Amino acid sequence: MTTTATVYLLDPEAGTIQAAQVAAPSAFSQTYGLIGCQLVEAVPFDTNHVLIVDEEGLRDGLTAFTVFDGYPQPLAGKIVLASLDGSHVLPPLISIEEVAARLNVCKPVLDPVFAKADEHSPNGVILGGALIGFQTRITRTHPTVMAGVVR
Repeated sequence: MTTTATVYLLDPEAGTIQAAQVAAPSAFSQTYGLIGCQLVEAVPFDTNHVLIVDEEGLRDGLTAFTVFDGYPQPLAGKIVLASLDGSHVLPPLISIEEVAARLNVCKPVLDPVFAKADEHSPNGVILGGALIGFQTRITRTHPTVMAGVVR
């Protein structure tokens, strides 16, 4: 029996995915620490893999989240991808690059909106070029694969 198991750890805030090692006998319970939560949910990724996510990750004030093809809602917080055999965590059977290609890290971005020279407000004329607000958009990028192993 091996003493460690390798999993993939996605950090949507950093926009990265990296291999991580956990002690094999307690690998599943160690995913709580990697993710930084108290309650996890296993989301099917494909027939051999699951995404282990923070069950309570969707909350107010999100600055990043993850979506992947085939799952209907966004996932928030750090995510571990692993293969499971019952309650035992096994190393993934696919490359980290294949995983990264199926995930999109999404981040909200505020773009400034400036007044045009001829705009008027209820209180009068707005000077051209004055900041009048912000528009929101969401960027979607694949996570960057990082070398090395998180221990």
